Amino acid sequence: MRLSTAVSDLRALGSSAPLRAAYELSKRSGGHTLLFREVPDRGARSRAIGLGSAVPRSDAARDRCLADAAEILASGVRVFGTRVPTGVHAPWNVDPLSGNVWPESTPWWQIDIRSGARLSDVKWVWEAGRHRDLVVLARASVLDPDGPWLDELHAMLRAWFAQCRPERGVHWYSSLELALRAISWAQVISLLDGEIDADVRARMDHQLVASARHILVELPYTVSSMKNNHLLGDGLGLVVLARMFPDFRGSRRWARIGDALLLKQLSRHMRDDGSMIEDSLSYHRFVMEMLLVRSLLGSVPAEVSRALHGAGRSMRDLGVLDGAVPQFGDWDEGRVLADSSPAGSVAGSTTAALVASGEALGGDHGRYDEVCWYLAPAETPTPAPVDRATPGGAHRRTGGFDVVQHGDWRVWVKTGTGPSHQHADVGSVWIRSRDRWVTEDPGTGTYNGPLNVRNGFRTSAAHPVWRPDGEDQLGPHRAFRWMRGFEPSRVVDEGPGRTTVLSVHAAFVGLGLGRVARVVEVSAEGVLVVDFVEQTGDGTTRWVMNVPRGAHAEGLDLDGVEVTGAKEPFRGWFSPTYGAWEPRPWSACVLDGSAFTWSAGRSRGAVESEGSVSADGRVFQISWREDGVVVDVTGSEDAQRLEIRGA
Repeated sequence: MRLSTAVSDLRALGSSAPLRAAYELSKRSGGHTLLFREVPDRGARSRAIGLGSAVPRSDAARDRCLADAAEILASGVRVFGTRVPTGVHAPWNVDPLSGNVWPESTPWWQIDIRSGARLSDVKWVWEAGRHRDLVVLARASVLDPDGPWLDELHAMLRAWFAQCRPERGVHWYSSLELALRAISWAQVISLLDGEIDADVRARMDHQLVASARHILVELPYTVSSMKNNHLLGDGLGLVVLARMFPDFRGSRRWARIGDALLLKQLSRHMRDDGSMIEDSLSYHRFVMEMLLVRSLLGSVPAEVSRALHGAGRSMRDLGVLDGAVPQFGDWDEGRVLADSSPAGSVAGSTTAALVASGEALGGDHGRYDEVCWYLAPAETPTPAPVDRATPGGAHRRTGGFDVVQHGDWRVWVKTGTGPSHQHADVGSVWIRSRDRWVTEDPGTGTYNGPLNVRNGFRTSAAHPVWRPDGEDQLGPHRAFRWMRGFEPSRVVDEGPGRTTVLSVHAAFVGLGLGRVARVVEVSAEGVLVVDFVEQTGDGTTRWVMNVPRGAHAEGLDLDGVEVTGAKEPFRGWFSPTYGAWEPRPWSACVLDGSAFTWSAGRSRGAVESEGSVSADGRVFQISWREDGVVVDVTGSEDAQRLEIRGA
C-alpha cells in the first residue's frame, strides 16, 4: 500500500518530485535546523506604507467596524463563519476546533499537520493567526481613540510574541500564512503609526524581518509544490516587506524576487478572460485581493493591472454583482483584505477591483469595506443590481461557465475546468429562480478533515453529473490532487426566446467507456436538461448521478430517490462554509438506457429512446461520430443543429 501511494505521489508531483524529495530529506536529516534557525533582532525598523489606511466617511462602514471590534473583544476572532477565543481569550496556539494546544516551542517542521495522528485541522488555528481581526481593532482605534481597542490590540500582540517565536510552533509552518500576517501588520502600522507602543513595534519589526527570511529560504518547497496562489502570496509578501523596510540590507532583493515570483506565477495563473487556473470562487477572490494589494502599493507592473481588471470583470460576468452565484470549487473564506461583513459574498472584492481599475460604477455608497477602507476616504461607488432579464435573454461566458438568463431563470452550466482547487463537476447545472436555488453546489466541507467527507464534497458524486460504475471524472488522490484530467467541449446556440448549451466530455474514454453529452435549454418558461451517454462494450455499465437540491427544489422535475444525510456512501449533505456540513436532500438518479431528461419550471413530457428524446414538444437526436458529436433539435416551428468537432 505504501509503495503504491508513493508512486501515486510521484505521478501527481511530476517534474517537481526531485526538488520536493530533497526538501523532505532536509526536514528529516536536520538540514532545516540550520536553514530555519532563529536569528537575533538586527534592529531593523519598519515604515508605514499607507496600505489600507483610508478612513471612510460612510456611517455604515464606521458602524460596521465598531460593532465588529466590540464582537471581537466579547466573543473572539472570526474563523470560518464563527467566533473563537483563540488569540483573545485563549492562547494563539489553541486549536479553535478541538480546544487542544499546538506545540509552542517545537520547531515547526517537526509538527505533524498532515497525517491521521495530527492534533487537528491546522487551517482553524492558521485562520486566527492571519490577524485580519487585528486590522479591525486598529481601524476601531482610529474611529474611536478613547475606546478599549488599542489596549486590546497591544495585549493580543504581546501574547503573540510570547507564544509564537520565529520558527517555533505551527504559526511558522506556512510561508503563505507569514505573508498574509505581514500584510495585516502592514495595515495595523499604517493605521496606527506612532500610536503603537515602542516595545510592541520593535517586536513586530523583528518578526516581520524573520518572515521575509523564512519565505526566501522556503522557496524551493513553494516553487516545487505550490504553483498556485501560494506562490503569488509569497511573492506579494516579499514586496510588502520590502516596502516596509526600504533601508534594510537585502530588502531590494526581497522586492525583486517578490515581483519576479508574482509575475511568473501570474503568467501561468490568469486566462485571457480574467478567470484563473484555480477553478474556485473562493480562490478567485483570494487572488483578486492579492492583485489589489499589489496595485495599492504603487509602481504597479502592467501585468498586475491587466490581471486585476480581468479578474474583476470575470466575476462580474459570472454574476456576483447581481446576487448569489454557485460556490464552485474549494471554498474556505480565505481573504487578504480585512472587512467586517459576511464572508460569503464576493461582490465587495469585485467592486474594489473594478473601481481600482478605473471603472465608473453607479449606485449607493458605503456598502463594501473593501472599497471604503482601501481606495478612498470619500463616498465610494457600489454597483446597483443589474437587471439582466431582458426579453431576448442573456448569455455570458467566463472561465469554465456559461451563464444564461431568461426571465426569472438564471443558470450556470459548468463546461470547463482547471488544474487547481477544482471539483470534479464538469457538466454541472446550477439553477436559480429569482433569488432561490433549485439546484445548488453543495460546497466544500473540509480539506484536512475526514477524507470521506473531503471526497464526499469534491468528487463527481457530489455534483449533478453522470458517473459509470462509481468512477470519478478526475480520480481523487489525497486531499488536493487528482490522478487524471480532460478537456471538455461546448457550443452555444441562441434561438428565438431561448439559449441552448451543448457540453461534451470524454472523461471516461480512457476507462473503455463512452462520451457524455448534456443539452441545457433555458427559456423564460424554465430549464430543460437532456443527457446522453455513448454506450460501449456490453452495455452493462451502471450510470448514476446525484443532484444536490436547493431550497426551491419543488420546481424540479426529476426522476430520482431522495437521499439526506447518508454517511456510507457520503451523500445528502450541504456545506455552508469550510468546516461545517449539515443534512440536505440530494436526488439519486439512475440512467435507464442511454438518455435521461430533467427540468425546472417546465414540464418534461419526455419520451426517451436510443439516441433520441422527445421532450416538451421538441425532439433531441444525437449522433456520436468519430470526429465529434452532433445534436439535432426539431420542433413544430424551428430546428437547430448543435455540433462539436473533435469531441
